[in-house]
Amino acid sequence: MRKAITLLLCCWALAFDAQGMEPNILPLKVINDNWKSKPIPVKSSDGTVDVMTLMRAFHAVWPTASVQAIIGAAGDNSYYQHDEATMPPGCHGIVFVDCEDFGWAYFHHMEGAAQDVEARVYQCDNGCAYFVISFAEADDEVQPFCCFYYYDPASQIMRPENTPFHNLPRKWANSTLHYYLGFEYDQTIVVEETSPAGENWYHKYVFTGMAHVYDHSSADAYEDMDEMEEEVRLPDDAELKDEDDNRELYVNVGGVGSENGQWSVWMRDKNTGFVTYLFATENTAAPLWDQMRNGNGIKTSMNLIAAGNCFTTLFIPWDADKIFVEGCPDNRNVWSYIIDISTREVIQLPTNEGLIAIDPGKQEIHMSHYLYDLEGGRYSVERVYTIDGRFTGKEYRIAD
Repeated sequence: MRKAITLLLCCWALAFDAQGMEPNILPLKVINDNWKSKPIPVKSSDGTVDVMTLMRAFHAVWPTASVQAIIGAAGDNSYYQHDEATMPPGCHGIVFVDCEDFGWAYFHHMEGAAQDVEARVYQCDNGCAYFVISFAEADDEVQPFCCFYYYDPASQIMRPENTPFHNLPRKWANSTLHYYLGFEYDQTIVVEETSPAGENWYHKYVFTGMAHVYDHSSADAYEDMDEMEEEVRLPDDAELKDEDDNRELYVNVGGVGSENGQWSVWMRDKNTGFVTYLFATENTAAPLWDQMRNGNGIKTSMNLIAAGNCFTTLFIPWDADKIFVEGCPDNRNVWSYIIDISTREVIQLPTNEGLIAIDPGKQEIHMSHYLYDLEGGRYSVERVYTIDGRFTGKEYRIAD
């Protein structure tokens, strides 16, 4: 028994040294099941980050053998590369890190290691960033998966978000998905779908400067995607909802997830013609009504906007960074949101009957909300809100 224990400890020590692993390395299944549950603090003296900074922060919460292999090989270098012929001792895979140009890092396993990892930082036009990291195991015990985070340098927090392809309609039942986070300067994310028979189909998501948006699917692999557009195009069926002197707001249904009632919101610059994809609705998002107890709006996530078909989509006249969007995703209540398209901050208003009016002079938003009297009868009131979702206390009963 003592010999068996000694042999087991020796094997564990050899594996520990060969993999460069730490004692708290976690199985990928644990991470896949739980990564959305924890925002991640990031240590940065001035808020600026690169792919290694954010990967180290992720590793401090969700440590893996593959990320540890990158950190162990690259150290503090902002650029590092080795191939199969030049692998350092104890590293059983190919490591690449480029913090300065591509914002990209990966570890591809060789014999002696069991995981692949790829990570990338996508810098947003508003100074924030997305950190995306994908994992795959050589033995396919855990299906490949992606973790998506939105990093705000003001808070120095990475907040988990739904991936842009979480509602992806698969071409085949029981297919397997793999994720490729772009190549060099191309920031397109490709989701490779493989059927049980080994056929491949590719779903492409282009980065707009604020989010990844579905572009198209085809049988062409990543390196053959000559048909990809370099500029974001306004969908042909997009419907104009509002405009000001310089901009237009559009909504559109279609693309990945549309069978679940997913609509997308777009903005076009009248002077340059430049199109910006803003967000897509997530009409299966959980209700937040029970959290709205003081009459004020509540903060939610950009990827949890359940605004139905966005039947009301407007620019806020006195704040160029904010729009108002609402719709009815549950065939019962109107869900209304104030959205900052620059910071991606979202406030859901605690009202259920929709917009009455926007008053530019007083900078107020007037909403309708139904209540029940003691006899169970239903009546409506008008409530007045500020641009930050605060209830002003003004409430008027609406005549029947």
